[in-house]
Amino acid sequence: MAATSVGGATLRAVESHRIPSPELSSQASSLRAAEAEARPVSCDGGAEEDVDVLHLDSPWVAAAEADSRLEEAAMAAAAAGLRLCAENEAEADEIRDNLQRQDDELMALEAIYGDDLTELENKGALRYFQICIRYELHDGAEVCARFHSVNRNGEDGRCPDDCTEQHEEDEPNDFSYSCNFEHLPPLILTCLLPQSYPGKEPPYFAITAKWMDGPNVSQLCEMLDTIWAELPGEEVVYRWVEWVRASSLLHLGFDTKITLGLDVPMHKVDNRAISRSLSLESVIPLMLSYSSKKCYQVFLEDLHVCMICLNESKGSNFIKLPCQHMFCVKCMETLCRMHVKEGTLFQLVCPDTKCSASIPPYLLKRLLGEEEFERWDKLTLEKALNSMSDVVHCPRCAIGCVEDEDNNAQCPKCCFVFCSVCKDPRHPGKLCLTLEEKLQRQQASGKVATRGMVEMLSIKVLYSDVKSCPKCRMTISKTKGCNKVVCISCGQAFCFLCGEAAIGGYAHFRGNCGLFEEEKDTRDWEKLMKQLSRQVERQPVGSTVKCPKCRQKIYKDDDKYIFCWACQASYCTMCKKPVQFTGVQGEHWGSPECIGTKF
Repeated sequence: MAATSVGGATLRAVESHRIPSPELSSQASSLRAAEAEARPVSCDGGAEEDVDVLHLDSPWVAAAEADSRLEEAAMAAAAAGLRLCAENEAEADEIRDNLQRQDDELMALEAIYGDDLTELENKGALRYFQICIRYELHDGAEVCARFHSVNRNGEDGRCPDDCTEQHEEDEPNDFSYSCNFEHLPPLILTCLLPQSYPGKEPPYFAITAKWMDGPNVSQLCEMLDTIWAELPGEEVVYRWVEWVRASSLLHLGFDTKITLGLDVPMHKVDNRAISRSLSLESVIPLMLSYSSKKCYQVFLEDLHVCMICLNESKGSNFIKLPCQHMFCVKCMETLCRMHVKEGTLFQLVCPDTKCSASIPPYLLKRLLGEEEFERWDKLTLEKALNSMSDVVHCPRCAIGCVEDEDNNAQCPKCCFVFCSVCKDPRHPGKLCLTLEEKLQRQQASGKVATRGMVEMLSIKVLYSDVKSCPKCRMTISKTKGCNKVVCISCGQAFCFLCGEAAIGGYAHFRGNCGLFEEEKDTRDWEKLMKQLSRQVERQPVGSTVKCPKCRQKIYKDDDKYIFCWACQASYCTMCKKPVQFTGVQGEHWGSPECIGTKF
């Protein structure tokens, strides 16, 4: 029957090609299969190493169900083709022409869709294939799942995780929740090409959408029939696929929101429609899992630019941090190993200049070696103990101890009881001794030799300008620069003069504490050096000068020192003092001893 419109006559013309439905499997077995195949995945690029993305679409294909629905059609079409070949030679020529056109069409479909087209084993010499149709969602999709429940607060009305609940008040027994998806599960078009296609008959097909409701999939089947009726005798599979990809969601009214659940009963359900057979409580988590895995798969396949080295590479060579910033693995490994080696654990944060999110331990374990990760773990524990105000270290075995309210602590390893302030043995009711008092007592008792005293005094001088970090108590020495310092151990900023922590900006240094220390002695020394240098320049090398002691005229052959042959002594040309050389001659000239300036 020729099709002249898209009305009821056209639909009746293709009604004879619909396939009877075999018995469907039970919901329990389908649920177990879907839950076994789908696993949740984190999209933290590089955080999940064993994510199975090779068969991501397999839970949604339902190949066995589609095969069973097309089996009877395959047998009937093969038998009809054999009868035509035996009875009519003209019909046989037409079949050979159809088969050639089918070969050309399949070749074109393979070139267009690539891996999304799977050519299956022929059924009775009939071409049999599946096409995976993926929806292109530029801004994602919002899926609203509607349920029917007597008790809204009971288990039947419980929403799964990662979903925003939106209850409807107009229907007391209905409630709904919505989920945002970046990727929807694919729709599978399974086609069986009879020998009379495309000359007379359309392809036998089944549409598999395991997440859609039955009425929606039936509407898609009817629309494919309509497209064939408008293009009789032409290759139609490509047009079917492109319509499903570009217009099927709009045709179903899913342009703004995809609503699932509470199916509206239809007078007749299309047998070619393979729709959702599980409850929404099971399907929605599987859809969320698919979207998460698909995001990770897209991340691995796309090219990204590392903002550290500016090299472009695939996502499999990148690390995506929880803050969603991503950098290549090599740069992150170098960065983490450097900070662990230097002990600057507070700088193990996102390298982005506007982000300070910490790098989680599971990523550090992947980026660092075994020894480096153990060092990081040890340093983290030490810094955590040092940050506790009531934890001190034993002066004998360096074990962390908890001090009491009287500033006393007992080591759990060596049982040494000591004062947490001065680290001496516990002295209840007595003040802690100063360093000078300790040195005097040890010297008076004869326990410390002269050399030991010199060493201890030298250490005192070295640590005279040292301050402790108010947060982690790390000892810090400042050689130059301003008085706002940052602890290299914990990153705490504080004033080097008064020790105040958490300085916001530089407002603190407008008061009693200056940002820079005045160096009056240095300026005076520089002025004196300039004056004495001018005096030296008045008597250049090669001139005759008088010895400061015996007034003997001698020849000057050095800018810094002169040697008197009469008194056999060397004198400084700047201060005119006698010099006894024990090392390099330049040690005296211009030194504080020479100029007479104390710093």
